[in-house]
Amino acid sequence: MDYKRIDLLVNVAKLYYEHGYNQNMIAKKLNLSRPYISKLLSQAMDEGIITIKINDPSHTETPLERELRQRFALRKVIIVPQSMDKTPLAKVGLACARYLNTIVSSDDVVGVSWGSTMFACAQNAIAREDLTGVTVVQLCGGITNIDRNIYASEIPQLFATAFGASPYILPLPAIVDDAQVKHSMLTDSTINHVMDYAHKANIAIFTVGQFGEDNALIHAGYLSGFPQKKLDEAGAVGDVCSHFIDEKGNLCDTGLDERTIGLSLGDLKKKDYRIAVAVGQKKIRSICGSLNGGYVNVLITDEDTAHGVITRLDKLASRS
Repeated sequence: MDYKRIDLLVNVAKLYYEHGYNQNMIAKKLNLSRPYISKLLSQAMDEGIITIKINDPSHTETPLERELRQRFALRKVIIVPQSMDKTPLAKVGLACARYLNTIVSSDDVVGVSWGSTMFACAQNAIAREDLTGVTVVQLCGGITNIDRNIYASEIPQLFATAFGASPYILPLPAIVDDAQVKHSMLTDSTINHVMDYAHKANIAIFTVGQFGEDNALIHAGYLSGFPQKKLDEAGAVGDVCSHFIDEKGNLCDTGLDERTIGLSLGDLKKKDYRIAVAVGQKKIRSICGSLNGGYVNVLITDEDTAHGVITRLDKLASRS
């Protein structure tokens, strides 16, 4: 380690943050150029010599966050700003992990859905050694015959590892051939035990899927035998935990829903925390539907998506 260099970085940091010197004053005091002082401060931050903690006792929110929160009487709205160094998925995943860290407590039951967005949240889950008795459970059936990973089992396991929790996986398909098959599956004692935890969950974290060929359920062929045109005519905009909804938040087809394995939308609405994490222009209409349906009370998204949601909601309001 270059101790002289470290000493210089610490000295510059103390002069700037503890003694109130500006960069010109430090440059003059140390007989260095002002641009070099700026570079040293950046290096000190990159190397962890300088850390910044923002205490916000009033829980300040941006006007855009406030507008969405008040419009739907939500607990919280978190809108991550644009940046060049991280993808929107990585940013909302980190934001979700940080928010969850502020609310999760011992003996909580945390329910999770699946997908790339949820995997980004799970990868960023903050390790907690102070928690006891936490349970993490999969809220809805998964997908097996798909050419992309939806991380159905990995997500509960990652969250459980962070919280020192017990993970419960739901090893069933999201949608089955008929309601009787679903009933038979759910009467199994092991599956029933998992679903019991899903119903007990006080925190639910999920994303929303867009409607169309990019929807994971449709892409995987889980609607084979069910006319997609029927969902089109019902105004489907996407799914929440595998339940297809329209832009007003209404369930699109009760027959299809009777074949869907997982927590019902009615039960989802009973959760203390219903945290929806979603980004992308293609998900704007399904985000609107999840908000209009009351399935969300915490929304985590990015600036572009949030602006799109507001624009879409205003357009819908002008029609009614």
